[in-house]
Amino acid sequence: MVELTEDDLTMFSNFEKITHVMPSDYIATESSILFLVSPDVLGKAIGKNASNIKKLGEVFRKRVIIVADSPDLEIFIRNFFGNIKIYEMEVRDIMGEKAVMLTIEEKDRGIAIGRDGERIKAAKTLLKKKFNATVHVRTRRSAF
Repeated sequence: MVELTEDDLTMFSNFEKITHVMPSDYIATESSILFLVSPDVLGKAIGKNASNIKKLGEVFRKRVIIVADSPDLEIFIRNFFGNIKIYEMEVRDIMGEKAVMLTIEEKDRGIAIGRDGERIKAAKTLLKKKFNATVHVRTRRSAF
């Protein structure tokens, strides 16, 4: 059973008040908050012209990111890194833990890692929590 703190309840409550969608989970970093929502309500959570994201940003005073959740590891990773072209995704089982190797374009490496490594840290935290998995990013150079 998952224990929710008062901060967790406040986050969920504020998110739900603005978007009318209940998130399944969230991760707060120093400069941003990432919420997971069901894929069928992703559009509603984001709002027309990202209006809900803007309102949430004002309330939390941080950058807000909303990602479609999934019980499938590969779909979850593709949703999480939605703005990056993933050339190859290899899932290995190493001593009961899944290790995911992503191959991406070298120019997308900075986007995958995020400012001060926040995006990759959030991915690792969520993958550990949801799937007992870890993610590793490797790059490939383009021919052009």
